[in-house]
Amino acid sequence: MNLLSIAQKNIRKNFSFYSLYLFSVSFVFMVFFSFISFAMNEVIMERISTDGRVEMMSKAVAILIMGFVLFYMSYANTLFMKRRMKELGIYSLLGYRKSTMTRLLSFENFFICISALGIGIFFGAFLHKIIIIGIVHLLDLQIDASKIPLINLNAVYVASGFVLVVLFVLFLSNWKFLKKSSLLTLVRLGKKVEQQIKVKIWLAVLGVILLILGYVTALDITRGKDSFWVTVGFGPMAMITLISVVVGTSFFIHSFIPYAILKLKKKKDYFYKETNIITIPKFIYRIRSNAKALIILTLLSAATLSILGSAILSIYYPYAGLSRIIPAAIEFHIKSANQVDKVIDIVKKTVGGKNIDYKKTSLIQVTSSTDTLPFEYSAKKQHSFDLISKSDYINLIQLQGKKASIKNISGNDCTLVKYTYDKKNTDIGKVYSLNFANHKTINVNVVETTLINPIGFANSVGTLIISDELYAKTSKLKLHTNEIMSVFGKNMRNNKEVYEQLAPMFNNNNNNFVSSYQKQYEYISANSVSLLLITFATAIFFIATGSILYFHSISGITNDKREFYILKKMGYKNNEIKKIISKQILVFFSIPYLLGVIHSIFALECFVALIPNLLGKRSTFILPILASIGIFTIIYLIYYIITKYSCYRIILNNKV
Repeated sequence: MNLLSIAQKNIRKNFSFYSLYLFSVSFVFMVFFSFISFAMNEVIMERISTDGRVEMMSKAVAILIMGFVLFYMSYANTLFMKRRMKELGIYSLLGYRKSTMTRLLSFENFFICISALGIGIFFGAFLHKIIIIGIVHLLDLQIDASKIPLINLNAVYVASGFVLVVLFVLFLSNWKFLKKSSLLTLVRLGKKVEQQIKVKIWLAVLGVILLILGYVTALDITRGKDSFWVTVGFGPMAMITLISVVVGTSFFIHSFIPYAILKLKKKKDYFYKETNIITIPKFIYRIRSNAKALIILTLLSAATLSILGSAILSIYYPYAGLSRIIPAAIEFHIKSANQVDKVIDIVKKTVGGKNIDYKKTSLIQVTSSTDTLPFEYSAKKQHSFDLISKSDYINLIQLQGKKASIKNISGNDCTLVKYTYDKKNTDIGKVYSLNFANHKTINVNVVETTLINPIGFANSVGTLIISDELYAKTSKLKLHTNEIMSVFGKNMRNNKEVYEQLAPMFNNNNNNFVSSYQKQYEYISANSVSLLLITFATAIFFIATGSILYFHSISGITNDKREFYILKKMGYKNNEIKKIISKQILVFFSIPYLLGVIHSIFALECFVALIPNLLGKRSTFILPILASIGIFTIIYLIYYIITKYSCYRIILNNKV
């Protein structure tokens, strides 16, 4: 029987074990092929990238994905090698040379990779097609998606070439592994004795201390200007945090968890139970022997979750902040009464006159001679405050569909509309001296601040809400006034037709003409492709992480088949054996999951602190973080369930 026949027979015989490996590799190749097809689609790239940014991101993500796929394939291949050491030892006893066994393993990898590539190209082509249709619809590109070919031949060539590189790397890995292994090693590798584990308490304590230090330094950034991230420097603090978390994770997994389980073992009431007496000793050995893999998977999970969460935050948060950036559906500076009439006429002809509201607001522009002024005062080209009457403010806020809850302003009191959230309320109690004609000044006292702005930031920043009486006096002083028209209406914020009808009137590039639809489209166009590219990478990372955990668990259970066979003979029922298996797998899965989630939460807290808080609501940040954790949890649960039932099948069908 030649090597090709033996390789085919081995795959058929062990198909239940190979099936998930084939599935995971196929899925990885599917995502990889769809990504390459997207990146090499010249028609789409010409429409979505004008400055080359998308092409650069595509190349960077492609290199990242290729590197990780090579790591994953090599790692999974090593697990297969360790599982098959006894089989390879038998081949060696039968006279097969190591070079012959290397070729045999290469043939098996060839069959698996070629099959996975075929499956990946087939489903990846459809995934690519779905992505193209989605982008064309989302960005409203004038492209006939049906004319884009299902399979991009250039992408097929790239994917095929990459598979050849993968096969070569696996060949070198197998050759190196077999070259270092003796006959005795091949036969007895799967029979390692579980020796007594010695845990160094000081390393366990140090691991916890370093993790706490990393978390505390991460949260310190939320103190703003008073934090060490500002006083010491961003770079040094980031390095301290990263090193503390990475080293702390290593010591925590390698020493603290085994130490905690050893302490648990001493609790006789808990330890001497039918399943615990079997699983707890196993936990200590398994965690220590697989510490390197658990550390890598934990850090990988944390990094992947952080990248995904930050990407979702970067897109979701500005989108959620559109209600502040442009509170009206349409807003513009009034140049003439004729212009207003034309706008109203176009809106009525486009959407009808019902459920449409208009509001003209006069903003009085004044300067201030006060030494210390808020950030909002200098946020525009001409440093100044915009004065609005309380009644106009309340009217505008009601038209926005919001509740205007401000204090009863009287005299020279005022409310400052903040650009970002200030939890210390540093502006309350400040007195600003407003400059008027003939060297006259009026001092206004800030009695409260608000994040509910009446006018979009393109037309007004640094708005002071003053009493109607003070506004009436100020308006008689013939100061510079900006007339702003705001248009509100049902379904107006997403109305493309209204925007396209009005934009030519303002020469399309008038910074004072803003549309809610326009801003939404700009955000989606600028960020959707970036999110898509990051999603490609994180999908592969998540799948690879789950697959590595699966193969580790299957390898461990396979090596324990004889022990479970003995437990059956001792009278353990199937339900009790299932509990033992579930606990072993749950512990192995939960360590990288829980630590990865905790690490990512603190990392995202750092990221959130760098984002201007326009809304002042923590719930806006929490939702994207929960979304990324939810995606990760679903993938983890799927792999956990698949792994658990695969292990059940291996042990309960055991006929040793």
